[in-house]
Amino acid sequence: MKHLTFSFLLFSILASTGVSAKIQPTSGTLNNEGMCRLDMYHLTKSQQNTFIPDLQIAVITNNTMRHRYVDLKTDIEHPTGFENIHYYRSGSPVEVFTTNWRNNGNKHTVGRFVMLGGTSDKQAFDVFAALIKEDNGHFELRGNEKKYRFNASEKDVTDFLACVKSNYRP
Repeated sequence: MKHLTFSFLLFSILASTGVSAKIQPTSGTLNNEGMCRLDMYHLTKSQQNTFIPDLQIAVITNNTMRHRYVDLKTDIEHPTGFENIHYYRSGSPVEVFTTNWRNNGNKHTVGRFVMLGGTSDKQAFDVFAALIKEDNGHFELRGNEKKYRFNASEKDVTDFLACVKSNYRP
């Protein structure tokens, strides 16, 4: 009875304070013959108790044009210019990518991954896609001052990689 009373009291407090954050997916795919795309989101809680994307990563192939790249998108407040972003697995650094953040109008700051010291977005795609596959979509990125954790659905990762395998021809 004591346990039941405590549970009811906790539920009542949470219900009365309006703690109801809308959960959003942390990954999604858009796969067809022309494009394979895996979107992954790092979510933060807003003042309205909803989760909003703080950083979005899009791993993309344009199968018709034979392009492959990793795009990033964040809020307009992000500083522009070059930033090294470390890929972490289980608390240890694994790889380093570089992005050149650019202001995209008045809504977002965007960038594209290349390998540290390199210029090829195709090479960055290959390395990043292999790391995501190895880690089943669970990894952390660290920039100059921020940490971003990603927990993509294993089904989304599998579907994306299957699309790339069957539709993308280098």
